[in-house]
Amino acid sequence: MFIPRYLLRQLYVKGSLENVDLNADGSPDGVRLKLRNTLGGGTVRGKLRVKVDGEEVPADKVWLEFKGWKMKASEAADRSFYVSVGDEIVITLELGKGISPGEHKIELELDTQELGPVGFDVTDTVK
Repeated sequence: MFIPRYLLRQLYVKGSLENVDLNADGSPDGVRLKLRNTLGGGTVRGKLRVKVDGEEVPADKVWLEFKGWKMKASEAADRSFYVSVGDEIVITLELGKGISPGEHKIELELDTQELGPVGFDVTDTVK
Protein backbone atom coordinates (compact mmCIF):
# COMPACT_ATOMS: atom_id res chain seq x y z
CA MET A 1 0.00 0.00 0.00
CA PHE A 2 1.34 3.40 -0.99
CA ILE A 3 1.02 6.39 1.35
CA PRO A 4 1.40 9.79 -0.33
CA ARG A 5 4.20 12.03 0.94
CA TYR A 6 1.72 14.78 1.84
CA LEU A 7 0.08 12.41 4.34
CA LEU A 8 3.43 11.28 5.75
CA ARG A 9 4.36 14.94 6.33
CA GLN A 10 1.63 15.01 8.97
CA LEU A 11 3.92 12.87 11.15
CA TYR A 12 6.27 15.83 11.61
CA VAL A 13 5.53 18.13 14.55
CA LYS A 14 5.67 21.56 12.90
CA GLY A 15 7.75 24.01 14.91
CA SER A 16 9.75 21.28 16.67
CA LEU A 17 13.02 21.97 14.81
CA GLU A 18 15.45 23.52 17.26
CA ASN A 19 19.15 23.90 17.88
CA VAL A 20 20.37 22.09 21.00
CA ASP A 21 23.46 22.27 23.17
CA LEU A 22 24.40 18.61 23.59
CA ASN A 23 27.62 19.05 25.56
CA ALA A 24 26.51 21.93 27.82
CA ASP A 25 29.21 24.33 26.64
CA GLY A 26 26.71 27.09 25.81
CA SER A 27 26.86 26.66 22.02
CA PRO A 28 24.50 24.61 19.87
CA ASP A 29 26.09 21.48 18.44
CA GLY A 30 23.04 19.65 17.22
CA VAL A 31 19.43 19.79 16.13
CA ARG A 32 16.30 18.21 17.55
CA LEU A 33 12.93 17.51 15.95
CA LYS A 34 9.81 15.48 16.74
CA LEU A 35 7.53 13.08 14.96
CA ARG A 36 4.05 12.22 16.24
CA ASN A 37 2.09 9.32 14.81
CA THR A 38 -1.25 10.70 13.67
CA LEU A 39 -1.90 8.19 10.90
CA GLY A 40 -2.21 4.68 12.33
CA GLY A 41 -0.27 2.07 14.24
CA GLY A 42 2.61 0.30 12.57
CA THR A 43 5.92 -1.43 13.08
CA VAL A 44 9.00 0.62 12.31
CA ARG A 45 12.20 -1.18 11.60
CA GLY A 46 15.09 0.71 13.14
CA LYS A 47 16.65 1.80 9.87
CA LEU A 48 16.38 5.60 9.60
CA ARG A 49 17.99 8.03 7.18
CA VAL A 50 17.98 11.77 7.80
CA LYS A 51 19.13 14.63 5.60
CA VAL A 52 19.32 18.28 6.56
CA ASP A 53 19.39 20.70 3.65
CA GLY A 54 20.44 17.86 1.33
CA GLU A 55 23.29 16.54 3.51
CA GLU A 56 22.88 13.07 4.99
CA VAL A 57 23.56 12.73 8.70
CA PRO A 58 25.52 9.53 9.50
CA ALA A 59 23.46 6.96 11.42
CA ASP A 60 25.90 7.06 14.34
CA LYS A 61 25.11 10.79 14.72
CA VAL A 62 21.33 10.28 14.82
CA TRP A 63 19.69 9.60 18.21
CA LEU A 64 16.17 8.24 18.64
CA GLU A 65 14.11 8.64 21.80
CA PHE A 66 10.95 6.57 22.02
CA LYS A 67 8.92 5.30 24.99
CA GLY A 68 11.70 5.82 27.51
CA TRP A 69 14.63 4.42 25.56
CA LYS A 70 17.33 6.33 23.72
CA MET A 71 19.77 4.92 21.19
CA LYS A 72 21.67 5.78 18.06
CA ALA A 73 20.01 4.99 14.75
CA SER A 74 23.02 2.82 13.90
CA GLU A 75 22.30 0.69 17.02
CA ALA A 76 18.56 0.53 16.24
CA ALA A 77 19.09 -0.61 12.64
CA ASP A 78 18.45 -4.28 13.47
CA ARG A 79 15.51 -3.67 15.79
CA SER A 80 11.85 -2.99 15.22
CA PHE A 81 9.25 -1.31 17.40
CA TYR A 82 5.52 -0.73 17.28
CA VAL A 83 4.38 2.89 17.08
CA SER A 84 0.79 3.51 18.18
CA VAL A 85 -1.31 6.50 17.21
CA GLY A 86 -0.25 9.43 19.41
CA ASP A 87 3.26 8.11 20.09
CA GLU A 88 6.12 10.59 19.71
CA ILE A 89 9.65 9.97 18.50
CA VAL A 90 12.30 12.58 19.26
CA ILE A 91 15.20 12.67 16.80
CA THR A 92 18.43 14.40 17.79
CA LEU A 93 21.17 15.01 15.23
CA GLU A 94 24.78 15.49 16.32
CA LEU A 95 26.01 17.98 13.73
CA GLY A 96 28.93 19.53 15.60
CA LYS A 97 27.11 22.87 15.30
CA GLY A 98 23.62 24.26 15.17
CA ILE A 99 21.90 25.30 11.98
CA SER A 100 21.29 28.91 11.05
CA PRO A 101 18.03 30.65 11.90
CA GLY A 102 15.51 30.45 9.11
CA GLU A 103 13.97 27.77 6.93
CA HIS A 104 15.51 24.32 6.48
CA LYS A 105 14.54 21.16 4.61
CA ILE A 106 14.53 17.90 6.54
CA GLU A 107 14.25 14.57 4.67
CA LEU A 108 13.37 11.37 6.51
CA GLU A 109 13.32 7.78 5.27
CA LEU A 110 12.37 4.79 7.36
CA ASP A 111 11.34 1.21 6.87
CA THR A 112 8.03 -0.23 8.04
CA GLN A 113 6.99 -3.83 8.32
CA GLU A 114 3.55 -3.14 6.88
CA LEU A 115 4.43 -0.78 4.01
CA GLY A 116 8.14 -1.24 3.37
CA PRO A 117 10.29 1.87 2.94
CA VAL A 118 8.58 5.24 3.28
CA GLY A 119 10.00 8.72 3.06
CA PHE A 120 9.00 12.34 3.17
CA ASP A 121 10.44 15.81 3.49
CA VAL A 122 9.36 18.83 5.49
CA THR A 123 10.41 22.42 5.68
CA ASP A 124 10.55 24.13 9.05
CA THR A 125 12.10 27.19 10.62
CA VAL A 126 14.69 27.30 13.38
CA LYS A 127 13.96 30.17 15.74
